[in-house]
Amino acid sequence: MTCLIVEDERIQALMLEKLLKEEGIEILGIENDPEKAVKVINDLKPDVIFLDINLGHRDGFYVIENISYRPYVVFTTAYSEYAVKAFEENAIDYMLKPIKKERLKKALKKLEELNMASELKKDIAYSTDEKLKNVIDYIRTEISAKNKNKIPIETDNEINFVDVDDIIYLVSGEASTFVLTNEEKYRTKETLREYEKKLPPSKFLRVHKSYIISVGHIKKILKNYFGSTSLVMDNDDIIPIGRMYKENIKKLIDNSI
Repeated sequence: MTCLIVEDERIQALMLEKLLKEEGIEILGIENDPEKAVKVINDLKPDVIFLDINLGHRDGFYVIENISYRPYVVFTTAYSEYAVKAFEENAIDYMLKPIKKERLKKALKKLEELNMASELKKDIAYSTDEKLKNVIDYIRTEISAKNKNKIPIETDNEINFVDVDDIIYLVSGEASTFVLTNEEKYRTKETLREYEKKLPPSKFLRVHKSYIISVGHIKKILKNYFGSTSLVMDNDDIIPIGRMYKENIKKLIDNSI
């Protein structure tokens, strides 16, 4: 059996590659770009693709919708339970990250059974297309409805949909960004610049090269004799205001008067 791994997290991809090789599966390649993955799948025609849902600027469903060749699909996902329920009900296989060896064996056994049913392959292909469409429609609808005021925050092994109104501030650390709410502190590899594009500008403000704050969570503004300014957030954390960003605070105050 041949396969292609479509995954934008290199460590996750290499771990899956190792597990698949241990099971005797031939790896045709690893792709992290959805557009390139479409071309490689159509050219190499793998028996199965192990497809991550979250692929940066596009999702894994883009790959499914744009390939002309139809391999079997196993989703590798960190999505929440409602998505998993959709996969189960539509008989599309999935594996939750981090991927366990026993779970992979179960998926491979299912694929072998499908391959053995050669006389049913046309029916299976048609059925798979229909089920994939159902899954895609279901998840996109659910994400749109349930997460209208939320943004996805991807941590090491899951994607959390966090209400933007719950976010107090974001701070960049060494090779990471931390997103703080009253209940949680999320660590993600996305940069502050990327979050600055995602977050509504009416609710969030860049106040420092290392900080984005929620305007609604500001408790007070502190000034000292040396001319520096900082913000006290409603969780009592103190956020420095960079000199380059003082004008943002001035505009905020002027608009509030």
